[in-house]
Amino acid sequence: MVELIKRTSLRVKLAAIVIGVLIVLILVIFLQGDELSPAKALEYAGIEEPAASRAPLYEGEAWKPQAAADGFAEALASDDFALYIHPASTQIALVDKRTGYRWSSNPTEAQLSSETVKGVLLANLKSPFVLTYVRTQGKDQTIREVLNANDPKVQSTLVRTSNGLQVSYVFPERQLGFTIQYELTPKGLKVRIPTEGIKEDGEYAIFTVDLLPYFGAATSEEDGYIFVPDGPGGLIRFDTERAGVSRGYIHQVYGLELTNTGNWSRSGERRENIAYPVFGMKRGSNAFMAVLTEGGASANIAAMPPGLKSGLYNVFSNQIYREEYLYRMSRLAAPLKAVQKQRLDTDREVEYRFLNGEDAGYVGMAKAYRDYMTETGKLKEQLKPVEHIPLYLKIMGGNYTEAFNKIKYIAATTFPQATKIVNGLKEQGVDNLKVIYYGWQNQGDYDLYDRFPIEESLGGEAAAKDFVSAMRKEDIDVMFEDDFVWIDSENSNLSGKSNGIRGIDETVFIDEGWFISKPARTVAMAYQTIEKLKEIGVSGILFNWIGEMVFHDYDPSGIETRSDTIAVYDGLLAYTRKTLGSASVYRGNDYAAQQTDYIAGLPYESSYDFMVDETVPFYQIALHGYVSYSFGDGNLRNDVESEFLKAIEYGAVPSFFLTHDDSRKLKYTSAGFLFSSQYEKWMERIQKEYQAFDSLSALFAQRIVNHEKLSDKRFATVYEDGTRVIVDYGSKTFVVEKGDGA
Repeated sequence: MVELIKRTSLRVKLAAIVIGVLIVLILVIFLQGDELSPAKALEYAGIEEPAASRAPLYEGEAWKPQAAADGFAEALASDDFALYIHPASTQIALVDKRTGYRWSSNPTEAQLSSETVKGVLLANLKSPFVLTYVRTQGKDQTIREVLNANDPKVQSTLVRTSNGLQVSYVFPERQLGFTIQYELTPKGLKVRIPTEGIKEDGEYAIFTVDLLPYFGAATSEEDGYIFVPDGPGGLIRFDTERAGVSRGYIHQVYGLELTNTGNWSRSGERRENIAYPVFGMKRGSNAFMAVLTEGGASANIAAMPPGLKSGLYNVFSNQIYREEYLYRMSRLAAPLKAVQKQRLDTDREVEYRFLNGEDAGYVGMAKAYRDYMTETGKLKEQLKPVEHIPLYLKIMGGNYTEAFNKIKYIAATTFPQATKIVNGLKEQGVDNLKVIYYGWQNQGDYDLYDRFPIEESLGGEAAAKDFVSAMRKEDIDVMFEDDFVWIDSENSNLSGKSNGIRGIDETVFIDEGWFISKPARTVAMAYQTIEKLKEIGVSGILFNWIGEMVFHDYDPSGIETRSDTIAVYDGLLAYTRKTLGSASVYRGNDYAAQQTDYIAGLPYESSYDFMVDETVPFYQIALHGYVSYSFGDGNLRNDVESEFLKAIEYGAVPSFFLTHDDSRKLKYTSAGFLFSSQYEKWMERIQKEYQAFDSLSALFAQRIVNHEKLSDKRFATVYEDGTRVIVDYGSKTFVVEKGDGA
């Protein structure tokens, strides 16, 4: 009996201990969950909740100017520029006092005399805007109609202040109104549509606004071209015969809205997304560069050839206020078209910078854009000179495969084997290595919400620490690649319902079983990972997706815009650099440039658009000397020699994507794209290419000051010290001509 009592007492004590342990574990989990909540992660990372800044409307009495003989009156003036307005039509003209050149918002009477378009198209040609609107009630909500400044019942009001000129438009029959503000800057003109000036008081709503659609419009007889941000940059020349095959160039900055499935059914095209919100025009010895400084993430850049909407070439921004999308009433019903109800409530602003003489071309435009980025802090200080060019060595640890309902990790490069690869490259004379390690997560990218512990078949955390430590002794930085954006809803415990972004129909956006993490949740996952990688000694993260993809989140609690996404991602990159030392991205949309140390896969090809006649390194001219970038990996090229020469011409650094074992091991994993990566097979090629790239090491931290097309197959890139790098695609060679300052 006594023994029974003792055993019972022991069981009670054990039960109490177990319960106590469980309570402690629950508390730990609860507290950790609280600490790693999106709101806490934003706080810990020092990322403020995005808040849109809104420009105020100008206040004051209506201005009624006295027009000159040509109908225009001077509205604003500075030492270098003067802005004129035609009070009756509200057309504007900007005079560059440095040259006397006059830029007009609309075609001149001489240009209009040869126009064949009539009706609405002709009225649009004479207006500083084209407003497209839709109904918000009843049937036909997707039918689009247009308004312009030539509407017989439009009411326009001018207000002039020390800040600038404001023109407000009201269309009484449609109960719509909006405002345009003009301000002179030291380098040109700033044009804004303040969201505070938009009025939608009836059954109609603004869909899009073409802002100054015919500013600087030119004829095909003129000497010049339009610049569009296609890939690295594209030129649309005025003197090209187009034979009616082009539908024009109109594409959304940073790519189509991902959550809008209707976009993909409409598009059906594969193209290089716009990475920077810039357009421009060259007319003889005068040019302008225009950058979308506010709201650019919700805008298209459009360029039209003669024969579509006029007999002129024109380029402009098409500001998106609502999206058209597809929705289903039921799973069985065919999808229907609808228009977004809630307007994207953000200011829109475009800054024009005017160029002349030698700067009137795509190189001058690129330098003007670079100036804008440095002035606004979107580019950090210039890179420091290097003795040897860096080679970015991407190493694939491995990834998972699924067979017989089991998950198996396939290792291709353990951490000790990675050390072997690095040592081998150093022996081959590669003197400046930057290592990026892939596939390190537990089971690879099977469940990116549960990435720790580090994959044991690679050696686990201990081997990772040893590898990073060994590299540090050799002064080699080690970054880890990771994706905190896409989550596999089928394999992860993270709920898409509360953590995934929502489409316009307010349902969670899911693509083939994957959802996109809300930006704040992305920060929470990254914050936890950064803390652990810091302990290992990792010097940075190469972020997948956040440098190349932005989106809206149409959560019922309120729309988070693409600009909001950008603000959060920018904060995450800044925190990563502060904590680990560096942050890198893929493809490198311009919003990421400020907080990015390296861009992998920067676009270097155009989309081969019918409209684009010539591809130019506009974006590379803007970035070189501030951000290190590479193109396709040397062992994964389609055209080995041409792509190598393109990297030389455009100032890229070399990169290779290697494994220790044969890449065939990874065939049935998501790393199957590595069709040839076994390092021993590439050692000779790497050594040869590195020597070629390293001959340009003195140019690594310099800005590009000129780029010339010498012939159809010969191009020259010129750097600050006068050095010219001449690439010949015919002979597949390049030569370096040292400058006076070299």
